[in-house]
Amino acid sequence: MIRRYFFDINFWLKSLGLILFAYLIHRIGWEQTLVSVNKISFINICVAILILWIAFYLKSLRWRIISNSYGIPLVGYKAFKIFFIGLFLANITPGKLGDFGRLLYIKDHLPSQKIGWSSLIMDRLFDLFCLLFFSFLALIYYQINFRVLKYPTEYKGLIWWSLILIVFVLVLFKFNHQIRKVIKPWVLAFNSHNLGFLRSLQSLMITCISMVLIYGVFNYIAWSMGVEIDHVGLFLGTFILGILTLLPITVLGIGVRETSLIVIFKLYNLPAEDAIALSLIIFLLQLISFIPGAIWFYLSPINLKDLRKI
Repeated sequence: MIRRYFFDINFWLKSLGLILFAYLIHRIGWEQTLVSVNKISFINICVAILILWIAFYLKSLRWRIISNSYGIPLVGYKAFKIFFIGLFLANITPGKLGDFGRLLYIKDHLPSQKIGWSSLIMDRLFDLFCLLFFSFLALIYYQINFRVLKYPTEYKGLIWWSLILIVFVLVLFKFNHQIRKVIKPWVLAFNSHNLGFLRSLQSLMITCISMVLIYGVFNYIAWSMGVEIDHVGLFLGTFILGILTLLPITVLGIGVRETSLIVIFKLYNLPAEDAIALSLIIFLLQLISFIPGAIWFYLSPINLKDLRKI
């Protein structure tokens, strides 16, 4: 068992976030961090959890809309329950891949496996689009205020990336027929929905509202702690943080979230211990907010080997 983990690259990738977190705590110190953590009250914690649960409920509504558009008969409570289970699984796996475990709970209602995959991919694309949109706004905001992006003084890196892109395009052109043969059934399955403009707009609005609630929790906790920060900058910056936590080097964002918040706080000349404290509180909120999904998963478990196959 130990030997298997020693040679498991996924294990070491997940460990990077923990190693980074341990390093930050060692540099900053627990004492200063705990002083900052104690600035938050129990009532504020309860309010933040309620905000997260409302956001997750909205996301379950969006998943039901998307699933129904693919002919998957998913109803309200079932969608809510399975979504929370998927949320729990997603946040204990790198890149949130455990989220695809939702398919195992509705496999008897799927027209096909490809349809099931397509519904979840569509669901995730709404999140990704929202993340990218707000992250783009964040880059513009931080560039205007802090000039975080510097113009390159040399172009060797640009040349290398251009060569890689050219090679990639040539490979696609070379194997165009084989690639189209493989992805055509998936494209047909993905496009088999009947969302239409109105339901697409509805899903997009639900996504934006839920995302504002989820990432707005950072602002609410920072305000509750008495952190004097530009809340627009913090709010937008957390969306970049959201993209970074998708990297398969962390579980529950540990390490990556703390580093990102420290960078944001340093831009505003705020102490790193407040950034770590904010991150730890958000981590605690994550754990508590996943409890319903963990309980439902315990009551209706799936074989994790089947999850790996998916």
